[in-house]
Amino acid sequence: MEWKDEYSMGILEIDNQHRLLLRSITVIEESIRLNQGWSNTHFAILELIQLARMHFSFEEALMRMFAYPLMDTHQDEHQRFFTRLDGIERQSLRKSAEAEMIEFLKNWLTRHILGSDRDYAKHIFSGAQVVRHNPANPD
Repeated sequence: MEWKDEYSMGILEIDNQHRLLLRSITVIEESIRLNQGWSNTHFAILELIQLARMHFSFEEALMRMFAYPLMDTHQDEHQRFFTRLDGIERQSLRKSAEAEMIEFLKNWLTRHILGSDRDYAKHIFSGAQVVRHNPANPD
């Protein structure tokens, strides 16, 4: 899976993290295509899980910082992705991962970047203010 300019959010760190996720999916795809065995495929899936956890945490912190109003919906998407990825990871322990897994990963990430990720970037670039902490009012 290759990076396309249309995936760019205009937020350098997010774009770099998306590139890492795409690269990780490519490693899984190559492991399956080259029939490298379940251990290589499983390790690549575990690496994707770690990258996704880090990336989603970063995104959610950014959304909190800019008071993104659809943050709960976005977090739900992330959680559903992990639920599906857990199933993929368990399946990779029992047998070689299937091409359908790769298609799910590619399609999900592409739709997520071009859809809900693009929405929160628009919110940020629309002039959203950073939520400031007021020590006099802890709420």
